[in-house]
Amino acid sequence: VIPFFWVLMTALKPNPEINAWPPHVFPAAPTLEHFTRILGEENFLRYILNSLVIALCSMTAILFTSSLAGFIFAKYRFPGRGVLFAVILATAIIPLEVYIIPLYLMVFGVRMMDSYLALVFPFVIMTFGVFFMRQVIMAIPDELLEAARIDGANEFWIYVRVVLALSKSGLMALGVFAFSEAWANFIWPLVVVTTKDMYTTELGLATYQRQFFIEYGPISAGAVISILPMLIVFAALRSHIMKGIATSGLRG
Repeated sequence: VIPFFWVLMTALKPNPEINAWPPHVFPAAPTLEHFTRILGEENFLRYILNSLVIALCSMTAILFTSSLAGFIFAKYRFPGRGVLFAVILATAIIPLEVYIIPLYLMVFGVRMMDSYLALVFPFVIMTFGVFFMRQVIMAIPDELLEAARIDGANEFWIYVRVVLALSKSGLMALGVFAFSEAWANFIWPLVVVTTKDMYTTELGLATYQRQFFIEYGPISAGAVISILPMLIVFAALRSHIMKGIATSGLRG
């Protein structure tokens, strides 16, 4: 909590107090000039909108792909299931920086540069999400699925009306993880974005790091603003998130 509190206090300090030595925690003359500047004079609201679109699209795609793959790996038996699942889990150890060049060439080759589609492209599947939803769905009794099949339900109906309905807590927990990962990503937008209108909040904050100095006031104000959406989502869904983690068997 202390680093976040320090950032908030820095955002409320005028520039002379930010650079004062020795530093002090609380501002002697609190001001909102940094918030006014970053929201009024700069294009930060556009950056927030871009990050919000990317995070929501990525979260929706990850919830769909992870729940569908988790359902298949948890409730279906087919040859090579264990090997395929192990391969998927193994991809979790490969960071984005390893394959960012071929990924960039793919995006550049199909002329998707500087677009929402390019920004969302690497974040439509999450390895951890597949594993997490598999653990959640394994807790659903097979008898419920068999009862639905006896009543004439097809597999997609079972997936939508039974599996997803009984996995709401897990989906909410995964949704927060997926949202925060896409929201806070920096390196991929830096590679594919070519105009300031497509900047995300992370790229927008980086513009305040000048060649010879750093504007700590606007950076702190922007950091506070960019953290708020994730805090609000977590606060609203906290009980569901903790329940989803508990039911998935991931607690220590």
